[in-house]
Amino acid sequence: MVIIDRYIFKNFMITFLFCIVVLWILFIIGDVFGFLDEILRERIPITSLAAFYWYLTPFILTQMVPISALISCVYVLGNLNRQNEITALRASGVSIWQALRPILTGAFIISLFVFVLNDKMLPPAMRLADRIRYEKLDVGKRAKSQDIIMKNIAVYGQGNRIIFAREFNVKQNMLTDIIIHKHDFKNDLILKLSAQKMFWENGEWRALGVVAYNMNSKGEFIGEPVIYKEMNIPIMETPTDFINNQWKPEFMSYMQLKDYLKVFATESKKTYKRLLVDLNYKIAFPFTCMITILISAPFALSTKRGGALLGMAKGIVIALLYIPVMAIGLALGKGGMLPPILAAWFSNIIFGGFGIYLINKY
Repeated sequence: MVIIDRYIFKNFMITFLFCIVVLWILFIIGDVFGFLDEILRERIPITSLAAFYWYLTPFILTQMVPISALISCVYVLGNLNRQNEITALRASGVSIWQALRPILTGAFIISLFVFVLNDKMLPPAMRLADRIRYEKLDVGKRAKSQDIIMKNIAVYGQGNRIIFAREFNVKQNMLTDIIIHKHDFKNDLILKLSAQKMFWENGEWRALGVVAYNMNSKGEFIGEPVIYKEMNIPIMETPTDFINNQWKPEFMSYMQLKDYLKVFATESKKTYKRLLVDLNYKIAFPFTCMITILISAPFALSTKRGGALLGMAKGIVIALLYIPVMAIGLALGKGGMLPPILAAWFSNIIFGGFGIYLINKY
């Protein structure tokens, strides 16, 4: 059985790597052709495009992993089934779960890789990609963006600070309703500062209506809050940093998002619940490739004359249903109708359970 496991595992991983590379190339080609006229008009350097897509690669890979795992699983099982190797395994006393074991092992390894990629490499890479997009690729659009008022801006600043603002007026370089959390080296909150407005003047931020709270490691206030009518805030981030480096939950690491939640723990319960769904989804998302395998494997195994293509078509159709179900689960969680952890795992539980049922029935 060890030889068979290696054979199936090797074929699955080789096919998966081939699929992920092809889909990565196709994504870049399609994206480039989507704004080719702007590239030519603005004479954007090839080096800038290459750097942008290099830093965008972690994001592309995380999005392409589920469909690559699906195609690889259906292709490998379809070939085994077409050549009657599945029948031979069953006749030798090998169960379907034993035959799927090397593929599921490969999918589990891929899931761990996706989690690490999504948690460690994606946030800094997207930060650099956004900076290149703003400074090099969106030059022609920048004039139009100067009148934009950006909502709910959050930046991880230097000195272990989280800076949040309700609004950012790009034209006036003005932040409104600001909250700044400063953490120590143990990641404990030691200072909370709020301000009504902040203006960028002479290379520094001038704040109005400032209230500062000192905190201990337990999150309790120390002494009375200090109030300033006006003061300069010693943060290193410039208005450009707030434009380029605003962080979305999907582009944060697990720990960064967990720290980000502390900003809303007492400020906005509704936003806190929405972000808690995103936090749980960071654990659930990497296992999407395992779920697509569980749901597509029975169709590949049950295909007789149609070969791998028919099994692949059936598996893809079912996988396409996974996306709206996932969106529904997340929406229900963010709307408060499902617990955050259940909302994040909603589609995985439904499709994973259905896939297990079909495999056991085979």
